Amino acid sequence: MEKVFYKSPVEANGILPPNAPTRLQSYGLTVFFLCMCLFLTCQAGLAQNENEASLLLDLKKVRAEFEVSKQKYENDIKLYDEKAISLNDLNKSKNELLSKEVDYQKLILRLISQQSYITVEQAVKYQTERGDRKVKVILNSALEGNEEYLNQFRDHFDIFTPEMRSGKIYNIYVSLVDNETKTIIGSPYEYRIPFIELGKTGTADFELLKDMESLTVALSYNNKKDEKNIYLKKGGSSNEIDIAAMQFSQEADLSSSATYQLSLERFSSSDDIYRLVVIGLPRQITYDFTDAGSKVSQIRFAQGINVKRLSLQIYLPDRDDEQIVIDKPIHFQALALTNAEYRKIEGKDLSAISFEELQANISGSEQLEIIPRGKGRIEVRANSLYHEITAGKEVSMDIVVRNAGRRRLDNIKVSTERPLGWQTVITPDVIRELEPEKEEKVNIRIIPPKDGGVGAQEVKFKTEAMADNRKVETEDKNVRIQVNAATSVFGTLLLILALIGLIGGIIWFGMKLSRK
Repeated sequence: MEKVFYKSPVEANGILPPNAPTRLQSYGLTVFFLCMCLFLTCQAGLAQNENEASLLLDLKKVRAEFEVSKQKYENDIKLYDEKAISLNDLNKSKNELLSKEVDYQKLILRLISQQSYITVEQAVKYQTERGDRKVKVILNSALEGNEEYLNQFRDHFDIFTPEMRSGKIYNIYVSLVDNETKTIIGSPYEYRIPFIELGKTGTADFELLKDMESLTVALSYNNKKDEKNIYLKKGGSSNEIDIAAMQFSQEADLSSSATYQLSLERFSSSDDIYRLVVIGLPRQITYDFTDAGSKVSQIRFAQGINVKRLSLQIYLPDRDDEQIVIDKPIHFQALALTNAEYRKIEGKDLSAISFEELQANISGSEQLEIIPRGKGRIEVRANSLYHEITAGKEVSMDIVVRNAGRRRLDNIKVSTERPLGWQTVITPDVIRELEPEKEEKVNIRIIPPKDGGVGAQEVKFKTEAMADNRKVETEDKNVRIQVNAATSVFGTLLLILALIGLIGGIIWFGMKLSRK
């Protein structure tokens, strides 16, 4: 079978498409631009090398002039001792030597400053005993790569003072900058290191104003500016694990729970397993640690992960007692312990262990507190919620108001919602206070209108109260009242007499029939 090869329009027709010149021009411009960038880069490198070479040549020239001036001054001293030249000539020779020495020193210092370079050896994040997060930056003074050039002149450094001979870099300014917002997040905002000797280190210590895992170390020295984006190394701290809770103190009603959001940050490179424990809580109070909704009792930090976020839930019992007192804070501690630390308290009653017993040997801790609050609750009872009356009569009923909660009730008020024209009288109208488990009797008179007619009606009564400046929820009660028509006594008496007469007549008629 003969193979068929497809050709492009260019190959088939032997001509270029209409837009071919435009494409070639764009390709040419791209190549030209890349070549120019490469050329400029090379030129910059060559210019820098030429500048360094020119500086070295100038240094050798000035060194030669300095040596000539030095030799001339030594010869002039001998001539002056022999009275061959005047003191004025000797002073001129001395001044020329000093001038050449200064020029030589300037060039050496200029060469050293151009070759000097500050490197960031370490940026360590650590925590103080007070819990403050700090960053220590360690800087090193080095040469940028042409140290062999300087070694040529190291034999001549004897003309410098010891401070000049040390090759110090003066006035290094250091700042910590947020990578995203580019704002300074270290205190002091700018740390000044007076000088760093060549080959030696300097340290800048900052308080971290914003907790970060990585940041930018900004340097300024010798009219140079340099920035390093650095992931912070974890350093030795008072605790290996820092536990922080945004809401360290919470209030919760009895029979409810409180949730603490915890952030655990590791300040060590160990791969230990940490057990989560709470001490200081009464035995009646239980707790759970949860991670993304799952209960956990121990954690491990993955490689490269130094922060974990957990939830601690505290469950309060239904009633207070000697250990759980309403409105009295309960202080407790959340701990992160290694296996060795946990073995010291394993099997013990955690509610009986004091924080002081473990303070010296714990990986991490956070002081928390919970304040139990009593919840007010009203319970209303009545013997009957149904009454029958005749028109023109009223209902008098007693209800019992009981404080079924764990907090004193204040300003208890009973009110009613009634049909149009009906009236209610409540005695007493307000109960000023009612302690837990206490009750009070309230009398309610329900008065229907005189011409209200007959039928069934409902009267709703409800209670209002405050407990600890919070409104107490209550349950409304409905009383059903059946109003019947009033009956006449005289009419009833006539009806009875008529009935008696009817019965008597029937008996008389029966007796008469029996005689026949």
